[in-house]
Amino acid sequence: MPKELLVEGSIFGIGNPLLDISANVSDDFLKKWELPKNGAILATARQENLYEDLINSFQIDYTAGGACQNTMRFVQWIIGKNTSVTTFVGCIGNDYFGRMMEKKAKGEGVKVLYSVEKEKATGTCAVLITDNGRMRSCCAYLGAAERLKKDDIIRNWHWVDKARVYYVTGHSLSVTPDSVVSISHQTNADKFTDKKFIFNLAAVYVSEKYGKVLMEIFPYVDFIFGNEEETLAFARMRGYGTEDFKEIAKKMANEPKKTKGDRTAIITQGSKPVLVARTGSNKVDEFPVPQLEDDKIVDTNGAGDALTGGFLAMYIQEKPFDVCLKCGIYCATECIQRQGVTYPKNFNFKP
Repeated sequence: MPKELLVEGSIFGIGNPLLDISANVSDDFLKKWELPKNGAILATARQENLYEDLINSFQIDYTAGGACQNTMRFVQWIIGKNTSVTTFVGCIGNDYFGRMMEKKAKGEGVKVLYSVEKEKATGTCAVLITDNGRMRSCCAYLGAAERLKKDDIIRNWHWVDKARVYYVTGHSLSVTPDSVVSISHQTNADKFTDKKFIFNLAAVYVSEKYGKVLMEIFPYVDFIFGNEEETLAFARMRGYGTEDFKEIAKKMANEPKKTKGDRTAIITQGSKPVLVARTGSNKVDEFPVPQLEDDKIVDTNGAGDALTGGFLAMYIQEKPFDVCLKCGIYCATECIQRQGVTYPKNFNFKP
């Protein structure tokens, strides 16, 4: 009898559950608030009044988000909401936005195990879209999300033990790095189960500010995802001395590894092909991305989250790697044609 692959809790993730506040803005607005174009930062005192200015100046869309949670939502869209293959741990505030986000995530099939912080509001993320949807800048106020602690993970350790795949984004290194380290080590904890640790660089600041702990977990990473800006930041942090993405991919794949199996480095390049390098190989594979007309690109925010969601949904079913990545590209392509990190009613991927 074949083993059951779609088991509750197969994928475990931690992250920052955030309410996305999205709007199409101008480059001048980005400059006004000192925000990087097509990048992500954590809000500082400089951006204290950004959210009020945004809401007062532009038409706004609100969606339940946060990078890891978005990925889990896309997995469930593909698998179906009746089987919660994803478990997500994060921290929210004791407020309307937190309750709304929990109801939405559960309704989509994600098993959310939120801890609730009474003293801070649910986190938010300003998603600022420019260049007719081609560029997006994110400024996150973590709020309650930054109160996630290792104790919150330990209380839910049953789901860590149960999972076959761990998915974490770099944002968690700024909140609870000790939790990320503990989860990464789980891939070596069970000799009888082939557990995998999948990590997404998520933002430039992760390599710039948290390089030390990033390299502490890197030997346990089986799949590493990043876009152009994120991988360049990683390359600078590691002193690779090159901005050639194929060379960077090969160097990332061949960083020292403590767990069994090869490491796969996956670099997304917007509308350019996705690059894939593997440990011990000098070859870099290229996976083409569908070319959309400009008027079909609505919002690129969350494209990376959608891609990893599609990848994970196929990976947990033990599909071949090329099917996993092609599904991820399909999901990202669907996502950027919609406002917010959302998906169509029907899943029509054909390998």
